[in-house]
Amino acid sequence: MALFSQTSLHGFQALLWKCRMLSPISGCPQLFAVSFSIPSREKFNCFSFMTSSSAALPVGPKGAGVVPSKKRSEIDYEEKAWDKKAKEVSEGKPHSSSSVTAPKKELLTHALLKHQFTSVQPPEKPLQAEEWNRLREGFQSPEVFEEVMLNSMVKHNSPIDVAKSLLTYVAKSYGDIEYKLLVKYLVLCVQQRQASEILDVHDIMKGRFKILESGAYSLIIRGLSNSDQWRMALTILEEVKKITIPSRTHYESCIKAASRHQEMNLAFELYHEMLANNLVPTLDVLQAFFDFSRGMKGAELQKELFGVLLYLRDNQLYPHKTFMQSIKLWFESIPEGNWRGHLTNIKESGQCPVCNHQLEDSSLTEEEYNNLREKIIRDVIHGTDTFRKTSPQLFNAVNYLAKKNTRLLVLGRKHMLINSSNWKRKIMEEMQTKAHFFFAENISEDDAFLLYATLRSGKHCKFVTRDFLRDHKACLSDSPTRHLFRKWQRGCQIAFSPSAEGKHIHFLPALRYDCVVQTTGDTWHIPYKDFFEEKYSYQVPRKWLCIQQK
Repeated sequence: MALFSQTSLHGFQALLWKCRMLSPISGCPQLFAVSFSIPSREKFNCFSFMTSSSAALPVGPKGAGVVPSKKRSEIDYEEKAWDKKAKEVSEGKPHSSSSVTAPKKELLTHALLKHQFTSVQPPEKPLQAEEWNRLREGFQSPEVFEEVMLNSMVKHNSPIDVAKSLLTYVAKSYGDIEYKLLVKYLVLCVQQRQASEILDVHDIMKGRFKILESGAYSLIIRGLSNSDQWRMALTILEEVKKITIPSRTHYESCIKAASRHQEMNLAFELYHEMLANNLVPTLDVLQAFFDFSRGMKGAELQKELFGVLLYLRDNQLYPHKTFMQSIKLWFESIPEGNWRGHLTNIKESGQCPVCNHQLEDSSLTEEEYNNLREKIIRDVIHGTDTFRKTSPQLFNAVNYLAKKNTRLLVLGRKHMLINSSNWKRKIMEEMQTKAHFFFAENISEDDAFLLYATLRSGKHCKFVTRDFLRDHKACLSDSPTRHLFRKWQRGCQIAFSPSAEGKHIHFLPALRYDCVVQTTGDTWHIPYKDFFEEKYSYQVPRKWLCIQQK
């Protein structure tokens, strides 16, 4: 139903560290020989090594990286938060491309790791190889002993030397350390901000695998970014660029590191590079710009930060309360800026009660409206594939709007005319005395009818729907038109939600003023929400930050 209305590893004593590559074994693209520089008393013959992760790329016959035939999205971690990622790695969960191709045995191993060995306690000090061997032999499932133990070390934040002694045992016993064990050790190093260890693990992995997976790069870059060797993260970022477009996580770790050290020119350079690669920044990194620029001078810096606010405007993004406070504190810290911020609620008329400034009108000009209408009809209505289920709360919505003496057109489906428990004939007949109805075929796409009817009825026509209309906006051919669509939606869509008990419907009428970041030069008005919302919502905030320059 739809309606509308008119109104690093130093001193590692054994085998693995500081490795160098030898020629690959003929005929085995994933098998090659490795020799390690180790004390003579421990040295032994070269041994074979096979990658344990399909996402780690072995060196090809000519020394070039073997590039996978997977989409970047299949091996990228960019949308995963750091805490979740570290938890998944430490628990032994499969992820990225390895989770797609992992055999059943490996998947069962991961499940075993997760559910069966959660109470394993790591030793408090480094052990000799013989001691590790005794522990392994007495372990319930020896085949996953090392992985379980490293998971536990991450969980309990064990000393690095304890983990080193385990890896020394593994290298002595098997002649190799699996990729997944190196990654788990890397997680522990990052967790403890052991920058030199992180760099050593990176060198080892690069010696073995010409190209690392994005998740490993994310760990390395983040670990270095949070250390006193943060500039090395920039070096690793450049390494990633030679392979592919870095992920949002890669960029944001480096941006935050530069910002923390108040190298704002570098931070913004990375930010603009990120945008040029069509990567969407998180509100977290945008907030960091304001947090670390507090009290700093410079017209160029101020211009960049104003640009961040305009980015919020252009993309209809609303800062949460903590972010809003960062913006306010930055403005008020500008040397000799004389900015003051106040929290307020804008009047229904669109006037700010703090500065008396009139906010921008939410309605489009005639030219804007006509252009938008024609492009929606051409790009969206002709060929849209989205439809929304009808809600039995139709009667409450119609009744509410009818009491406002509003001319209503209700768009529905023909099944609503059949007497049923959801659509009682008597109620339907009563509703038809209060509104005009148009019943489309049951398989029709009623959102398309809604858009068409609303746009054809004039720019003052309002519509009621719980749909965000995101699919329709994505169909529009250019960015300016999508911006107009959002503005039209903000000004014409009436939001509603059922009450807690489900007996009533709460309506939030469309606003007369536009609910986006706006400025006049000496004033800024910034709408904000109390809490961070990960999902897009058409419901605009009702709270504002007013900032004036005295």
